[in-house]
Amino acid sequence: MRRSRRHDAAVGQGRQDRHNADRGEELQVTYLIVAATALAAGLVQGVTGFGSGIVQMFTYPMLWGVTSAAAVSACASVPLNVDMVLTYRRSIRRREVLAPVVPYLIVCSAAISLSRGADPRLIRKLFGLFLLLLSLYYLFVDHGGKVRMGAWKACAFIVVSALCDAFFGIGGPLMVLYYLNRTDSKEEYLGTIAAFFLINGVWNTAFRIYAGILTAERAPHLLVAIAGIVAGVTVAHRVVGRLDGAALKKVIYVMIGFSGLANMLS
Repeated sequence: MRRSRRHDAAVGQGRQDRHNADRGEELQVTYLIVAATALAAGLVQGVTGFGSGIVQMFTYPMLWGVTSAAAVSACASVPLNVDMVLTYRRSIRRREVLAPVVPYLIVCSAAISLSRGADPRLIRKLFGLFLLLLSLYYLFVDHGGKVRMGAWKACAFIVVSALCDAFFGIGGPLMVLYYLNRTDSKEEYLGTIAAFFLINGVWNTAFRIYAGILTAERAPHLLVAIAGIVAGVTVAHRVVGRLDGAALKKVIYVMIGFSGLANMLS
């Protein structure tokens, strides 16, 4: 009887040890994925001037789901905007920052609240569709210059960007066009849009914490992501002259499309 109990205890302990070992390996893989993704995100951001959130959302949804992944991605990108704001602080057009901030934050906060109760499968498929459309937009639409933008179009850009930011952590594409239309130089554009997204990033991170979407469980992953992004940007500053930014952008656009299809079909 005692031998049987000892045997059962040994078997149970063995199972627990194997479970702990598997759990440890799973955590290591997760951190490696986060670090590699963040490093790539920082590198892409440093070379092309955009794309940190897009690259992060390639892999993070596979780890935690779209809603939680968007929270980590948005928060991890805040240091990038801080750096841009400090670099171009003298060129920031404050009125152009403040004008869209209030409606953007209202829409974004409401959408973040709704995302908590949304069907994860539906969110994933919508995210896939969004990535596919984003890929087609970047591949085939000329977005390098100014566009004619009346009040209604500007409002539509703000609302759609806020919704995409809330649900998918990617609110940049339309706001790029918005600010290209409202600034007169590269420095004004970079400083103003960075200030806009810095305010939104800080607010949305705080709101996601309040809503229980971004929890303490994600803190270690977030720290790894921030470190990876900073390292990637640092590397980018050293190799930017050796890389073909235009070719890199096209590769990213195609990857976005394939990622979108994969999410839609999963």
